[in-house]
Amino acid sequence: MMSEEQQFLNDYSFLKELEMKGEMKLMVGTALLGMSMSANAAIIDLFTTDQAELSDGTVGGGGVSSSVSSGLGDILTGVGDAAGERDLFVELLDNDGVPTREATIGVAGGVLDFSVDSLAAGTGTVQWDGLDGSIALDPDGLGGVDLTAGGTLSGFGVTTLFSDAGYEFLVGAYTDATHWTEISFSASAVNSATTSFIPFSGFTNPFLCGAVNPAPGVNSITCSDAVGAPGGTQVVDFTNLGALEFVIDPNGGSTSIDLTLDQITTIPEPSVLGLMGAGLLAGGLVARRNKKNKAASA
Repeated sequence: MMSEEQQFLNDYSFLKELEMKGEMKLMVGTALLGMSMSANAAIIDLFTTDQAELSDGTVGGGGVSSSVSSGLGDILTGVGDAAGERDLFVELLDNDGVPTREATIGVAGGVLDFSVDSLAAGTGTVQWDGLDGSIALDPDGLGGVDLTAGGTLSGFGVTTLFSDAGYEFLVGAYTDATHWTEISFSASAVNSATTSFIPFSGFTNPFLCGAVNPAPGVNSITCSDAVGAPGGTQVVDFTNLGALEFVIDPNGGSTSIDLTLDQITTIPEPSVLGLMGAGLLAGGLVARRNKKNKAASA
């Protein structure tokens, strides 16, 4: 029987082979998911509960945050909680010497908006970690939500309405303080509604931990060690989720960003894949390759 390590090496070789053949091009810029999102999706956040815009105009001030809850089922709800809670955070990281420049984030009209003034840089976070009323991460605050819905859902669907520039996008998923995975993507500019599929398999394979630039648009995959520090191989379990956060431009590497997100859900693997920043995680390609292998051997 093939070892897990050898399986991963084969999977990664397959990934690089597809990249070289140019098959990635089929997945770039696709307005995708020929399926009913409402019928097949589980909700992370529909952004139908408004949250007043936060503005930060002070470089080095530590940023500003707020929390809002809803019992309408439109925000990810923890096990045993009567409502879901969304925490928002924004921080201005650089104003290029102009004190009137700001970074903002807020939810209104069914969308999340993040914006940084011209020649400024900032970061924003949207977080779901239970009813804690704080942006301070509670890694097991959701109490063990099954995001897979019994194995029927296999990834995130992130719908972007507009982005005027490329930027780094970090997704952090936590079971508890010592079992978590963070993946950094390079997201592309978007000028029409585009739903990107991000497979869970990229977060749950310990052999991907520590990978740097494993695929186009995927910058790095970082996992926990036994004490909760980065650099280990202890991964998140999406059947037992404790917290989830999406971080926009965590290092302020882009300037003058305007970004609008429509909704974030969990969905089955679509027949057509368009991944965040056109990056395809190894796990997603592995699933595709395994299907081909099974068909060939049948």
